Amino acid sequence: MYLFSNSVGTFVFNQNMQIREKILFTEEESKKNTILIEKGETLETEKKFLEKFKNIDDLRQSKDGKKLHVILTEMQQYKNELLTLNMLNTKQKIQDSVTEDILVQQCVNAIDEYARAANLLVKRLREWYSFYFPEISKKIEDNDTFVKLILKNSKKEMMKEMKLVFSMGKDIPEKDRIGMMDLAKQVSSIYGSKEEAEIYLEKMMKDNYPNLTAIAGAQIGAKLISFAGSIKRLVMFPASTVQLLGAEKALFRHMVNRRCLPPKYGVIHEHPFIQKAPKSIHGKVARVLADKISLAVKIDYFKGEFRGDALRKEVEERIVEMNRQLVSAKDKKYKEEKKDYKKSDFHGKNKNRNR
Repeated sequence: MYLFSNSVGTFVFNQNMQIREKILFTEEESKKNTILIEKGETLETEKKFLEKFKNIDDLRQSKDGKKLHVILTEMQQYKNELLTLNMLNTKQKIQDSVTEDILVQQCVNAIDEYARAANLLVKRLREWYSFYFPEISKKIEDNDTFVKLILKNSKKEMMKEMKLVFSMGKDIPEKDRIGMMDLAKQVSSIYGSKEEAEIYLEKMMKDNYPNLTAIAGAQIGAKLISFAGSIKRLVMFPASTVQLLGAEKALFRHMVNRRCLPPKYGVIHEHPFIQKAPKSIHGKVARVLADKISLAVKIDYFKGEFRGDALRKEVEERIVEMNRQLVSAKDKKYKEEKKDYKKSDFHGKNKNRNR
């Protein structure tokens, strides 16, 4: 007697490899049991037959290709059911593969693309608007503020605010300014969509990865997940790899040409802790930050308790200690240089006296 299960059901075959008994699955049962079969676990239907028949072999555990080939020939009568249920199970797997980290990756990539598109269009807008009112383009450096200002105020109002009597720009007729202002509206719409995406990303990161968000921030955390490929892969990376995520080109450049220095950090360089720290300790701060980020990711993945604030505080304390050591080292170096200078000055005076 032989036992065999697939997505259609569980079958018992006699010595002649003919179906003796069977239990067919419904669509819901097929989905659940297919997962158990892939994991190599025993199904409930199989347990019933194992209890009923004493001398029975499980062909799922067998490597006898001839018997399996005979079974496949016998299963031809269930060909249509097998095809239908396998299609349903495959669609279910594709549906289940869409997880939160994929949505995070798509959102953070969309934010980057919004920024690139807005920067490209606002560059054209500034050049175009400079023929009409060049003074405002030079005065307002922030692109978002520039777009909002030219949409809200007229040229005369802006000249009044800037206390300008005369502008070098040409008084372009209103019919020729339509295209210019339409472009400004489109850029403003892109900035609005970018802000909405950032709010959505912030909420999603806090809900799903609170520890990572607390220590790295929503955008840096999302970029780390995106560079890693998934939260599962990010969990498996050591802290040294987390530190260099986003700096792959620089790393490969160093591997090809040893004259190029290796990178000290990747995307985490955008973190305020590194930006505010002295340049000489950027690498050390990045190492400490990557270590805590690696720990925070593992806590989030395995659904541990919230420790983000405690991890952030540990990083802040370590940075304060590094700054103190840096100041102490500079003071020590200054005192040694001052001492050496006094000695050299003293010997120089003695030489002059001996002369």
